[in-house]
Amino acid sequence: MSLANKYRPTDFDKIIAQKHITDILIAQMKSDQEIHHNYLFFGPRGTGKTSAARILARAINCLDLKNGNPCNKCDNCKTISEWKTLDYVEIDAASHTWVENIREEILNKVGYPPTQLKKKIYVIDEVHMLSKWAFNALLKTIEEPKDNVCFILATTEIHKVPETIMSRCQVFNFKKVLENDMVKHLEEISKSEWLKTDQEALQLIAKISEWCVRDAVKYVDQVSVFGDIDTKNVTNFLGIAGENVTKEFLDTIKSGEKNKLFAKIDEIHQQGVDLLQFAKQNIMYIDQHMWEDTDFLLGVWESFGEIISSIKYYPYPTMIYKIVLNKFVNKNNGGGLKKNEEASEKEEESDAAQNNETETEQIEQVDQNLIGKIADKIESKTLKDHLQNHTMIKNIWDHEINLIVINKVAEILLSKEENKKMIEEILFNIVWKKLVPNIQFQSKEDYFASQL
Repeated sequence: MSLANKYRPTDFDKIIAQKHITDILIAQMKSDQEIHHNYLFFGPRGTGKTSAARILARAINCLDLKNGNPCNKCDNCKTISEWKTLDYVEIDAASHTWVENIREEILNKVGYPPTQLKKKIYVIDEVHMLSKWAFNALLKTIEEPKDNVCFILATTEIHKVPETIMSRCQVFNFKKVLENDMVKHLEEISKSEWLKTDQEALQLIAKISEWCVRDAVKYVDQVSVFGDIDTKNVTNFLGIAGENVTKEFLDTIKSGEKNKLFAKIDEIHQQGVDLLQFAKQNIMYIDQHMWEDTDFLLGVWESFGEIISSIKYYPYPTMIYKIVLNKFVNKNNGGGLKKNEEASEKEEESDAAQNNETETEQIEQVDQNLIGKIADKIESKTLKDHLQNHTMIKNIWDHEINLIVINKVAEILLSKEENKKMIEEILFNIVWKKLVPNIQFQSKEDYFASQL
């Protein structure tokens, strides 16, 4: 059995860092008042939502509650834990999206009384994945539930759950697990498994898991194959770099020495470091050390965001690093964000000259977030994905926005007149200016090579 399953919480007291929720649920279980019919748990992945839902299901039906927690020994607790009852139904909304699934799994059966348990429990995980029609079908049942039925919904994207559903639920916000709580939890698991650990290695795992408990425990499980959970094994096995490597890399960027920077990128790659994960590590480091060099770190943060958005679509990650960071170094005159007085005067003169040009002769400054802003207002998931992942703004010239697409399907979709018209209307509502999309296809190789 994996460590993630072995150490999955079995009662409210074992859910880490969510005491603001578990205290309320325990109090409800201990109270003589009627249990609420509908619960909605939301928050980042791996923070205990599904575990809490299963514990709550057992607690509601437990025959021998222990201070608000399920005993996990009575017949009701065992039948739920062992999936031996039809009165407990757990649905993954990601694979049961349509209204037919909801009718088949819930609506056609919810009217029958429970056969074994006190209450029928329906747990719907990733509930935000349900279609609009599935939500509408579910609404009436949630709005007027029977006394012997309880719904527990869980989601990582609360903004996608309709207000009509939320207003009929008790809503609980699961928060990210703090590093100290995560490290303490990993220490306890390691001690139980007779694994030797060091603090730096566990801190590294906590950061790389992005405070997802499930991922952190999974990483401990993987690294334990080597024996000790130390920094060397964590770095080698998970393809991640230590904090000192991250700091050295940022210092190299700041120096502005391109040859040294490119050599450093190749060196890190040859060491087996996952460059996508390394970009995320840099962002986490920047977040924690922002006060040390605010201007530089804020500037380079955007570059790592661009690396993350591009790297998964290109087979040569070192090239992405070199292209993006080369632009950053050029923009900041060797990595220094404070320009000297002479450069500032030249920049001001250039700006003044641009301001005197006519609109038809001017290339406008491109808002790098504009693609994301357009995509946010598009309902079609296919079009949205291709716009976000395969489209870049080349420039904005007069009343035309030139878009580079590096995927043939994206070119076909964006070249359709109805889609171009829709993008034009969205752009007008964002920038209050008529901009006609001009779609140009370029292969990934040619596009990224042109950025050097």
